[in-house]
Amino acid sequence: MLGDRGAWLLAGLFASLLVLPGWNGLKRLDLLLYDTIEPVFRAAALAPASTVVAIDEASVDALGRWPWNRSVHAELIDGLTAVGVSAIGMSILFPEPAPGDAQLAAAMKASGRVILALAPRAADGGAKTGAIAELLPNPLLRASAAGLGHVDVELDADGLVRRTFARAGSPSPSWDSLALATLKRATGNELRNGASLNAQQPAWLHRVAYQPGWVRADELLLPFPDAASRPEQRSYFTLLSQPERVHELAGRAVFVGATAGGIDAGLATPSSPQGQLMAAVEFHARAFEALRSGLVYRSADTGLVLGFSLFFVALAALIQPRFGLRGALVLGGLCLLPPLASGAALHGLRLWIPPAGALGALLLGTLLWLLHFLERTRGSLARARLDADATLRSIADAVLTIDEDTRVVLLNPVAETFTGLDLRAAKGRPVGELLRDFTDQAPLVVDTVLGCLQHRQAIRRPEPIPWQGPQGRHYALRLTVTPVGAAGDGAVLVLNDITETLAITARLQHEATHDLLTGLPNRALLMDRLRQAQAHAQRRGSLVALLFVDLDRFKRINDSLGHAVGDQVLQVVAQRLTASVRSGDTVARWGGDEFIILMDNLHDRGDVVAVADKLLELLEREVETEGATVLVLSCSIGISVGPADSADADALLSMADKAMYRGKLEGGSRYTFYSPEMNTWSRERLGMEAALRHGLSNGEFELFYQPQIDIKSGRLVGLESLLRWHRPGNGVVRPDVFIPAAEESGIIRNLGEWAIHEAARQVARWSAEGLDAVPLAVNVSARQCSDMGIVDTIRSALGDSGLDPRMLKVELTESTAMGEGERVAELLRSIHGLGVGVAVDDFGTGYSSLSLLKRFPISELKIDKSFVGDISDDSDDAAIVRGTIALAHGLGMRVVAEGVETEEQLRFLARYRCNVAQGFLFAQPLPAGEICPWLRMPPAHAMRAIRSAQGTH
Repeated sequence: MLGDRGAWLLAGLFASLLVLPGWNGLKRLDLLLYDTIEPVFRAAALAPASTVVAIDEASVDALGRWPWNRSVHAELIDGLTAVGVSAIGMSILFPEPAPGDAQLAAAMKASGRVILALAPRAADGGAKTGAIAELLPNPLLRASAAGLGHVDVELDADGLVRRTFARAGSPSPSWDSLALATLKRATGNELRNGASLNAQQPAWLHRVAYQPGWVRADELLLPFPDAASRPEQRSYFTLLSQPERVHELAGRAVFVGATAGGIDAGLATPSSPQGQLMAAVEFHARAFEALRSGLVYRSADTGLVLGFSLFFVALAALIQPRFGLRGALVLGGLCLLPPLASGAALHGLRLWIPPAGALGALLLGTLLWLLHFLERTRGSLARARLDADATLRSIADAVLTIDEDTRVVLLNPVAETFTGLDLRAAKGRPVGELLRDFTDQAPLVVDTVLGCLQHRQAIRRPEPIPWQGPQGRHYALRLTVTPVGAAGDGAVLVLNDITETLAITARLQHEATHDLLTGLPNRALLMDRLRQAQAHAQRRGSLVALLFVDLDRFKRINDSLGHAVGDQVLQVVAQRLTASVRSGDTVARWGGDEFIILMDNLHDRGDVVAVADKLLELLEREVETEGATVLVLSCSIGISVGPADSADADALLSMADKAMYRGKLEGGSRYTFYSPEMNTWSRERLGMEAALRHGLSNGEFELFYQPQIDIKSGRLVGLESLLRWHRPGNGVVRPDVFIPAAEESGIIRNLGEWAIHEAARQVARWSAEGLDAVPLAVNVSARQCSDMGIVDTIRSALGDSGLDPRMLKVELTESTAMGEGERVAELLRSIHGLGVGVAVDDFGTGYSSLSLLKRFPISELKIDKSFVGDISDDSDDAAIVRGTIALAHGLGMRVVAEGVETEEQLRFLARYRCNVAQGFLFAQPLPAGEICPWLRMPPAHAMRAIRSAQGTH
């Protein structure tokens, strides 16, 4: 049970749970308390100064069916104005034009003291959104009124109306309530006690809720509507038919509204159970009198209510311990304090602090305190026994208590689970006899128990005991035997289940040395086995081989089919590699798409070659992934053999890596043994990378330009820029020599940026010299297309050179364009947005997705020269070229044929309406100085070739 403090803490928590969620039940109780407390603590009110002019049944009978001609209201207003009423509040809505509006408007304007009503209404489309707008009087009447006042009220949790709002409106609370607006007109904007209802609401007041589009401000909680405070009423018809009675209203505020059934639905108020519903006009008149007398209240914020409740809980918690059993009487007296304090706040602060939460918390705290007081009378011995039993049962380990003769005295529930025996079946049995049914180490357990009893000291077995439970499940238990009390009192056996701990440890050890995806040994385990294998090989005089396996073009699978498919492929590869080697060999995953096979105890290299051939054959078989995607793989294998190549494990691994990389550069799908000259090749590659960086900073690079000729007209319609390197001591180096090294080292980015800027500057220089510049194409690499940086480079080049964007094109290979479709599409759209053209180079050599091709902003397709070269002799190449031309034209793209070297090729291209030709038939790539004549007029040999092709066509 809870202590004294715990009981009051729980009471405080209960108060929080009552107050914070704002439960309707608690709200109803608080409202009932308000209706009871408020009349008792209400301050004195001023003498009434308002009268309700009621559109009652008698008025409807006399003046006819409602609504009346609005000239009737004009007649009443004229009469009220004539006797000098202080203000007229019309609790009637006039949203639509109607007969008599002109007379009513004239009467209101002449009066200057008429306040018209407005109300919230569902906004257009509000049936779905819940939005609320303003239902205003029609413009003619609105313009003639002295002011407008809203008639919005709020239904409390019990369905009764007790409050309105000083201001409300849509979209901001810009309208006073009808009662407040009428009071301001009657008193000249002065309120009793100087209270300002426009001041910012204090944080401790209840926040006013509002609907979308309709905003409320400054809650007005009205007094209980008892009969004594009911405003004076006069019949509408009586005042019209007996004008002398109007003089009785001189100086008073008048509220005009319907009280007859069927016209006004009425409002359910706290006084409604005692009679009929209250007419809305009476409610607003009561609000007027409450405002005038300063008897409107505000509701406290939830935080203040909670603090109020917790204060009395804390007060009870402090007082109750001082009085002991008499505290019950004190607590009973404390329960009267919350209602009294709420009444005092109503009277002095005009603030309503709901007391039901405090009352509920005090009652609960008192009940809990009494229960705790009764609980403490129980005997300490019984409690101690229960505590001991609970402690034993809560232990997660199996506990067996034995006597000095090793007979079982007590079992806890965990021990019963392990043995399948309850205490009655196990009590009195020797522990050795009990345990031998579950473990073959029962004699060892008995020896441990006897040792503990003899030496009177705790003993823990270092090794776990294998245990088979009654359901056949196997466990690993750690045994601890501890003596109890003095000699002769027996001992306690504790069996701790470490089965899961051992399993987790084994799993962590496996995960530390194996790849999670494939289950193969990882780098750490491979290197450990490699060092052991080399040591054995040196002792036995045998060989050790490392096969470094790298999947060719695996990145395309991840990029095009996703990493999930790529992971499936890696798992299949791991299975095939494992199946291709001996049981004693190690297949490890090195990382990514790289695997390493360690072969030990070899006698010649032929064994390695046999395995390498088997690997190539196995990996070239089709792989079917989920989704029925069929893939064909290939791999490059680098092989190093120790100790012939090296006796050092790290060196042997590096050699296999170099051999694999060399095989990949030679086309892949092969195995390559390490040879010493590969070190030289590696050094040359490093030297070339250094020379590339040096050459870029020293201006050793130059752009050459190859003409592109329109096949139909013979005009020069474009140039392709091609990078050349003037390497000191080596002459002009072709791109196919240095581009791979630049790609691998990342220098290609800097080279590409330089090429784009230089191309833009060159076209700008030709234009400045008065030459007829044509669009210039610049090749971009896959590395440059890996992010959006190239867009900034192109933008910068255009800005620095002042070049028209239409004079620049970028060319990217088909494999680059299709590599990562969505990302490349976004990149190309950004480039196209600069006004720069986009061409796909080497078309036909990759794997194009026509859906992506259609979505790309591509203006030009370039047929690879490998197809153009054999179109005269190879029907397959000819068909590919014809199909590509038709495809491009169908997509609205221009077609450029690369590698045109003969007039026969040109005639074929002209026959099938290829747009542009480029190749040695016209010119080799030329430096900027030699290409200038082409910008003036293509040479004669180019024109002859074009005319020859056209003549044949």
